[in-house]
Amino acid sequence: MKTLRLLASLATLLAACLTHAADSKPIARVMTILDVETDDPTGYATWLKEYNAIAKAKTGQDNLLRVFQTVFDGKRTGSVRVAVSSGSVAELSKTMALIEADPEIARNVEHLRMIRKMGARALYQAVRFEGASPRGAHNYVTFANVTDEAGYLAALDELRAVFDGAGLKDVKISAYRTLAGRLDHTHRITISAPNGERLAAFMDAAATNPKFIDWLARSAKLRTVVSNTTSREITRY
Repeated sequence: MKTLRLLASLATLLAACLTHAADSKPIARVMTILDVETDDPTGYATWLKEYNAIAKAKTGQDNLLRVFQTVFDGKRTGSVRVAVSSGSVAELSKTMALIEADPEIARNVEHLRMIRKMGARALYQAVRFEGASPRGAHNYVTFANVTDEAGYLAALDELRAVFDGAGLKDVKISAYRTLAGRLDHTHRITISAPNGERLAAFMDAAATNPKFIDWLARSAKLRTVVSNTTSREITRY
């Protein structure tokens, strides 16, 4: 599939992208995010359900592609993004090459082309990971330029303690470093809640809880926020 074929050539870019990260503990997780323009998010997600079923038959992996639609988005509310995760760029490239060779996938992609236009795509490396978003997740994503990755990751450890103290133990914190893509940020930080109610609880706490407010003030020197968005998963399972 054209949207993912360039992954095989990314290995030559990674060394330059990773030179600043020697002190970070490696995490076996990479993720691609593809922005999609469509007037039919539900239909798009339905066709991807079929795509995922074909992919599982070939690879054994459940729900290879997950679909999220933004709710609050400063650029385009209702934007659709497709996330694909794997243990490494090499593993992801091998998986996608296997799937793209399948005739059923090719037919599925032909249908997708009629209801969507592909936008930007980015590749990220996990530098903090508390587990995949649960099914039907509601996420709060911060795009930021981080000046001190090690310091910021330590700050996220502190934020984890704040979450736990505020009754938000079910809300996950993950952070990804940009590896490739023409982006306006160095890191993507995802706060993942199991449903909209729990995401709202996090957002209210972030605005009113003194410990949250103190954390935001102290961590400001480590990063500059580019934008924040909220989204909900619309993957068809």
